[in-house]
Amino acid sequence: MNEFLLQNADRHQQLVRQFKPKPRPNEGNPVTSPNISVATRIRPMLDEERSSGQVPAAFPRPGENGVVDLHELRKVVRGPPPLNSSTFHVGQVFGADRTTESIYEELVQPLLPWVWEGGIGTLFAYGQTGSGKTYSVSGIERLIAGALFDGTIQGQRSLHVTIFELAGNSAFDLLNSRMPFQILEDSFGNTQLAGAEEHKVTSTRELLALIDESAIFRQTASTEKNDGSSRTHAICRIRIQNPSQALVDDGILYLIDLAGSEASRDMANHTADRMKETREINISLSILKDCIRGLANMDNFSTKSSKKPYIPFRQSMLTKVLKHVFDPSGNRECKTAVLACINPSLLDTGASKNTLRYAEMLRSAETKSGNPSISPSILAPSETGQQLLQLSTSQFLQRCLRSDGVTGDQAKAFHAKFWRLHIDSQRSLSGRPSATSKKGQSLCKNASNTCLSSRDPAYEGKKDLPNFKERFRPGLVVRWKPSAASVSDSKQNLAVVLCPYTEEAHVQAFSGSLGSKVNQAYQGSQQYICAMVSSGTLANTYEINLWRQVVIDVKDMEAEVLLEYDPATRYYHTTV
Repeated sequence: MNEFLLQNADRHQQLVRQFKPKPRPNEGNPVTSPNISVATRIRPMLDEERSSGQVPAAFPRPGENGVVDLHELRKVVRGPPPLNSSTFHVGQVFGADRTTESIYEELVQPLLPWVWEGGIGTLFAYGQTGSGKTYSVSGIERLIAGALFDGTIQGQRSLHVTIFELAGNSAFDLLNSRMPFQILEDSFGNTQLAGAEEHKVTSTRELLALIDESAIFRQTASTEKNDGSSRTHAICRIRIQNPSQALVDDGILYLIDLAGSEASRDMANHTADRMKETREINISLSILKDCIRGLANMDNFSTKSSKKPYIPFRQSMLTKVLKHVFDPSGNRECKTAVLACINPSLLDTGASKNTLRYAEMLRSAETKSGNPSISPSILAPSETGQQLLQLSTSQFLQRCLRSDGVTGDQAKAFHAKFWRLHIDSQRSLSGRPSATSKKGQSLCKNASNTCLSSRDPAYEGKKDLPNFKERFRPGLVVRWKPSAASVSDSKQNLAVVLCPYTEEAHVQAFSGSLGSKVNQAYQGSQQYICAMVSSGTLANTYEINLWRQVVIDVKDMEAEVLLEYDPATRYYHTTV
């Protein structure tokens, strides 16, 4: 087929020059999702492609932004081959003369303020191998690294970076010598990277150094279409934490460079291992396309006339990471930018058509339901979650409506969700008997389901709580100030109160010795034996080590901290 196309390249060019697009029917203004931006990049023809006689077949339509015309020759039994032209509407089109900087400014830059305020943003580039995905994403990563630290976005944030790759159903940490790790989903529906290292960055230089380090470990190989083809999906995850508002969700930015798909004819000379590798890539991309199709079908879903579309995002590791994009029941709104990269050559019109078809499908996808895009700094500039609950309904709604684009229905929906989350968080505390239960009797009616929080059941529902130093009990979690000779395993210096300390008590101290003696300066002070709390593998998680104990003086205890157990990840999280 390639020989046929090369032999008729001159005819193809002649027919393309004669091509006149048909008038577009007046369909009104198409309704597109404000949370999904789709663009197509047509890379320039390479010198070796031109020297071999190849000609371009994909063109942005002049005067109509977002329209791509794709021209291919159709082989017939008799007569000269006719031109078969297809038109695709894909949001934005970046032709061969457009730079990566212009793509960043128009497609990706709007994601940064969104994630800076606690939203989830995603960029993923997909297309045939050799279509310019890695070139585009790597350039955009470097531009983002500069923008995050140049001061154009107001506010202080703490940035944490993880870069990893997916090969089939395996995940490898590119910042830890390709060490394998697991991708899990916790009971809150959030994706967790269990075992992947997260690096705090404080400057553009540090972030660029991590990006360069990850590129060294990424798996590449030579293929028929590309000498340096990426053989895995590479994902850069940037978590943006707001230190001044601990109760606000962290913003997360995903930058995803998908492995390129390959046609059967390009796999003819592959080894058995390379064939298996290519099949795994194509399977994961096929599942991704099924998810795109399912997301688009949600737009036409009617509960009376059709079955609810199924989106199989749990069938591959890639779509598990992209769960926030495809899960229609997700509780966090996200913004997604899709860059469909195509090879302009006449020899690759089949792969380009396939890429453009799914880009067009994503463009028409329905907006996913989720939390309204309400700015946390406007809703609660200084209040805690408990103080927000004390606002009247009208005050709460008025604050929601101050955010740009929020409707009255969205504000009411957010208010209902906010209260539902609060009620659900209290459900595990309902039905508990008082703390003065008989000896040996469980404080929880159903310990496996309800005792998930360290909150004191004796004060459930009460607004004015006594100071925590007046209500010591086993299980009280405190933040304490270690002495110069002490060691704490968690960033917040947490410990769990077990029992009062006496001279006869034997303590399994954090140093490992039994029967630790208390410093003479503590004599006469009230002290408690406490279990150490260490930081978990996942971000903002904790583990309780009952066998590692420390004696803490009451004067070194600063505040009570509420921990809640998550059965899915088997870690503790701080809660309100």
